[in-house]
Amino acid sequence: MTGHGPGEIITRQPMPVPILRETLQRHRLLRRRMTRLVPSAAWLVLFNALVAAALCGVCAVMLLEMRREIDERAKVTASSLVTLMARDIARNVELYDLSLRGIVDGMKEQRVREADPELRHMILFDRAATATNFGLIALLDSAGSPILTSRPMAPFTAQDREYFQHHLRDPSPDLLIGKPILSRSSGRWGLPLSRRLSHPDGGFAGVVVGVIFLDHFAQLFATAGLQAGDAISLLARDGTVLLREPGVGVGTNVAQSPSFLTMRASREGLFDGTAMIGQDQRRFAFAQVGDAPLIVSLSVPLRTIYAAWWRKAITLGGIVLTLCGATLVLTALLRRELIQRRKAEEATARLNDELRQLAITDPLTGLNNRRRFDEVLARDLRRAQRTGHPLALILLDADAFKAFNDRYGHQHGDTALRMIAEALVGAAGRPGATLCRIGGEEFAAILPETTRIEAEAAARRIRVAVAAGTLPHAASPHGVVTVSLGVACLSPNTGSAQSLVAAADAALYEAKGEGRNTHVMAPPAPLSGPRAA
Repeated sequence: MTGHGPGEIITRQPMPVPILRETLQRHRLLRRRMTRLVPSAAWLVLFNALVAAALCGVCAVMLLEMRREIDERAKVTASSLVTLMARDIARNVELYDLSLRGIVDGMKEQRVREADPELRHMILFDRAATATNFGLIALLDSAGSPILTSRPMAPFTAQDREYFQHHLRDPSPDLLIGKPILSRSSGRWGLPLSRRLSHPDGGFAGVVVGVIFLDHFAQLFATAGLQAGDAISLLARDGTVLLREPGVGVGTNVAQSPSFLTMRASREGLFDGTAMIGQDQRRFAFAQVGDAPLIVSLSVPLRTIYAAWWRKAITLGGIVLTLCGATLVLTALLRRELIQRRKAEEATARLNDELRQLAITDPLTGLNNRRRFDEVLARDLRRAQRTGHPLALILLDADAFKAFNDRYGHQHGDTALRMIAEALVGAAGRPGATLCRIGGEEFAAILPETTRIEAEAAARRIRVAVAAGTLPHAASPHGVVTVSLGVACLSPNTGSAQSLVAAADAALYEAKGEGRNTHVMAPPAPLSGPRAA
């Protein structure tokens, strides 16, 4: 059965049909629009989330690639710079050492030793020995006193110098690069390079010593283009800092530093480690100076290597995060809008259902109204004609209802109509049945697949149930509210809804004529085929 359940009373006033139709059409249109909008908006939310994720991913890849490029560029720059410095220093040391070797070899020749002093000076001291950044080259005897010097100077003794004592003890003819000394002739710090002179029997004959001023290396380091925090150092193999730019820690021994131990293990390389002077983390590039016991080291703070990268990362990351944040905010707003629209859609659906119920429901009794009656009767009639199943229609009317209203008032009249509706539901309610109020005090029951016998039994139950309500009706000969009923089934003369209603209506009026509170069956009739409306 379509409509509200038994006993449910609707007191709402009916909406005018034109306004109701317009409202239904408007809500159907809105629902269709929202149905199209929700899937597209859901895809838009997903797309926004994917865009935000893609932006973050692309930004991360770009930043990592930038960091890798900066790291590689810093490594190449540091390695190249250290290699060039080491080669330059190695050439200077080699050039100066050639002068020392020439003197050692020349003193082995008796003709040179016996030559005129001026000629001997020209033979032993080449032009490299008098270069600007090279100090005095001196040929010392076994007591440390000068025999010959590359430049004129006052008498002195080198017996107390470390390099002199080393050659005195060590018979090796190899080049010795000593610790920086303060030149007694110029007052400048220099790096002493010396070789031992030996007698034919191997005895100590003296020392050939020269000095390369540290100013030369300092000028060389100054051309390196160091940034703030960078440090370039010249170290001896024993860990002594011979020269450093900036000039902090010169003369300090860093032999126990983990970073220096790493440099001693290889001729050249690149690594990250703790500063030899200080505790900050640095990147070291180092190279040994030719065959000399010297190491050139460039150290760069890790924080300065990535300083430019961090600036770009913060800028680019900020832009991307702003875009992603804006996207997420818009997505959140869109999601909220979708939720609100979904709620509106649900409210609209409920309103549509309510409006549909209003369109087909009688507000007083809760039964179906005349509009629904016409729709269901035409539908069930077509089905009965298609399937050949029986169809019954019961029309009932309250007896002397005008007199009841005149005597008891319209409010009691409404009570009587609700009582009749409840009796109708209780007596005729069955699966597939449609119960309607089709007029002021007129009701109908459409009973598909119901035989004449079953329809007559249903009419009898309805009549008895209404009378059993014992609602007083002084104007009725029965003393209570009663109904008259007309029952019609499909027949040759009732092949359409109008003819079926006409047959039931005629039976109803016949029941009225027989004294009311009774039911009358219309003549039986078979199905009529597809002529039905």
